Amino acid sequence: MLGLAVLPCAAHAQLAGSVSLSTSEMFRGESISDSRPVLTVGASLDSGTGLFAGTSASVAAAAHGPQITSLVQYAGYAKRVGGVTAEVGAIHRRYLQVLDRDYRRSFFEVYAGLACRGIKARIYLSPDYLVDGQNSYYAEVNARLLRIREWTLEGHAGLSLIPYELALPRRGLRNYQDWRMQVSRPAGRLFIAVGVNATNYPVYSASGKAKVFASISTAF
Repeated sequence: MLGLAVLPCAAHAQLAGSVSLSTSEMFRGESISDSRPVLTVGASLDSGTGLFAGTSASVAAAAHGPQITSLVQYAGYAKRVGGVTAEVGAIHRRYLQVLDRDYRRSFFEVYAGLACRGIKARIYLSPDYLVDGQNSYYAEVNARLLRIREWTLEGHAGLSLIPYELALPRRGLRNYQDWRMQVSRPAGRLFIAVGVNATNYPVYSASGKAKVFASISTAF
């Protein structure tokens, strides 16, 4: 809705789309597609004034036909000052399934982030990720570690801060970690990537063990 509202008055608005096929849809170190292949279609709008918005939908193969595994919508504002880009935004995520019933399949997050020279950091707050309504937090750093010709090695580190259940006498925040290493390169109009990720905080998957994934995508 935000993107559509700013489109008529934005002199340099840009609408873009993307399609990707991956062996498994990954989110913060685990598979949210039950380790099944996934087709993801996305659209994004950059107003040219710093405002942006987008959406994506993912469909996985299943025994009884395709299943929508995730729906994501986001909007925000970004501003570049010198060599640093600052951004704030909001994201709504909805996933097909969740194994840990203390968490919702559908939830909102607000975030703030900074990006500079191949390093991007964000801090997220969610008021409704937990069923009991307590705030949860997530911080991540994504970095380009190495580039050799067309090949790029990227790394990701994430930290989840989750409060104890209200029914328990203990208070404070539990912490969990996730990570990802990925090698990627362009191939004509396509973009290919292979990586491995893991987490000690499984919410959507039966196991938090390291998983290998691969994807091929294109933008238009």
